[in-house]
Amino acid sequence: MKYKCLCCGNYTLPVEPEAAVAFICPVCYWENDVFISSENEPSDENRSLTLLQARENYKKYGACRVELVQYARKPTEDELTGPK
Repeated sequence: MKYKCLCCGNYTLPVEPEAAVAFICPVCYWENDVFISSENEPSDENRSLTLLQARENYKKYGACRVELVQYARKPTEDELTGPK
């Protein structure tokens, strides 16, 4: 079973977000930060980017940060729809 990335919303996390310590989403390249407590708290794992900023960047560029676009990719069909 896969779980939703907190940034892009695709089903890429192998475990629940609370347990996905430092997992990097292959779609948006957000590094899951279990230590942030809100969407607007800067993430040490993501160069002080907030989750809100990362989501906006994903909508604009397809990655949580513009410099990571070259590493990000489109989601697969399974990652879009989640568990069936």
